[in-house]
Amino acid sequence: MLPRGFESWNRAQQGAFRKGYAAFVAGAALATCPYADKRKSDGRLTWSRAFRTSWRDGWQHAERGL
Repeated sequence: MLPRGFESWNRAQQGAFRKGYAAFVAGAALATCPYADKRKSDGRLTWSRAFRTSWRDGWQHAERGL
């Protein structure tokens, strides 16, 4: 079962969530998230943190489902 409101998420965020879910099912550790926490040269955050969070949410969603 997908999280509430999942269909309204950006498609790229949906993909990151699904990849995290699949990683858990494949036996990957939470620490293996492929999305780095990048910052711009002036220190501001980039979208990488949103993708990292979506991936981790997918991984944790799969963990709770088992």
